[in-house]
Amino acid sequence: MSNAIHIVTLDVPLPLDYGGAIDMFYRIKALHSLGFKITLHCFEYRRGEQNELSEYAHKVIYYSRKKSVLHWFSSTPFIVKSRANKALLSNLSVDTAPILFEGIHSTAFLNNTQLKDRVRLVRCHNIEHDYYNALAQRARGFKSLFYKSEANKLVRYEAQLAHATALLAIQDKDFEHFKQLNANTHLLPASLPEIQFNNDIPLKEYALFHGNLSVSENEEAAEWLIKNVCSKLSSIAFKIAGKNPSKKLVTLCDQYNIDLIKSPKKEEMASLIAEAKIHLFYTNQSTGLKLKLLNALQANGITIANSAMVEGTDLGAYCRMANTPQQYIQLVNEMMLKPINDDVSTRKKQLLERYNTSKNCGIIKRLCQ
Repeated sequence: MSNAIHIVTLDVPLPLDYGGAIDMFYRIKALHSLGFKITLHCFEYRRGEQNELSEYAHKVIYYSRKKSVLHWFSSTPFIVKSRANKALLSNLSVDTAPILFEGIHSTAFLNNTQLKDRVRLVRCHNIEHDYYNALAQRARGFKSLFYKSEANKLVRYEAQLAHATALLAIQDKDFEHFKQLNANTHLLPASLPEIQFNNDIPLKEYALFHGNLSVSENEEAAEWLIKNVCSKLSSIAFKIAGKNPSKKLVTLCDQYNIDLIKSPKKEEMASLIAEAKIHLFYTNQSTGLKLKLLNALQANGITIANSAMVEGTDLGAYCRMANTPQQYIQLVNEMMLKPINDDVSTRKKQLLERYNTSKNCGIIKRLCQ
């Protein structure tokens, strides 16, 4: 049983259409390559069962989330309570293998007496109450009340993380936070596909913003860039690419003659990222590592981002920083006119060292021994 492990994912980690799925999937793949025999437990809602997961997991079990309005009255956060599926506890109890809980969402049974003698690791994807407070600030009506309530419950629920054998934080800022809850906290950078730089791909004269446009944070970022930057630079080609843009965003792109690529295939998105001379990023929510930023930094173009985008990480060293519309406009103008002379080889070396997924996942192997 020494190489066996249970992994409980908050969601089905395929398709790779948002940061959390990418982080979970490539960790599963890396642990498989390290010799783990994985029993994968996935909470499925709207994403479907994915046959590819069977290539890396010995067994894949799917569970439904129990979404009841009664959960509103529970002191347990909804994201946890809705995943308290008794079948999961039963399946985790069939052996004594270590358990990796992906996200605080999946930890309903972390302190259950049936699992008290097990190695129990928790991957902390985010400081979740910060994330939900940020959602509450942007939402209105019932949604705002729900997000605020969830944030308050998550603050209290975090104490449960003290019962984990170890916590795995995704970035430096999060590490400092979770270290206060559990002394056995380790930094595990985002799990990614093998970082590859292709210096031979010619860059094209456009600035790109990309992300999952069905996520409010990304839609708001795209709108901010369009209104404050793109609309002021009519001579420069801008592209926005991502999943399921809203009608509002489609109309805005049409108004300012911005090329909107709706729900591009994986290969098309990869080409858009590889060929962009400039990558634009903006966020008003400094929670969580932005994996789309890491994707852009693997390309050869220049990345322009604001401080909130890189807060709590060391990625600001590889970006041109801008925090006002005027700073964005100035940098876009300057970078589009200049040949790219960034030292890509230095960036490649440093990113390869920090985001070597198989090497980084060695910490899980050590903690399971």
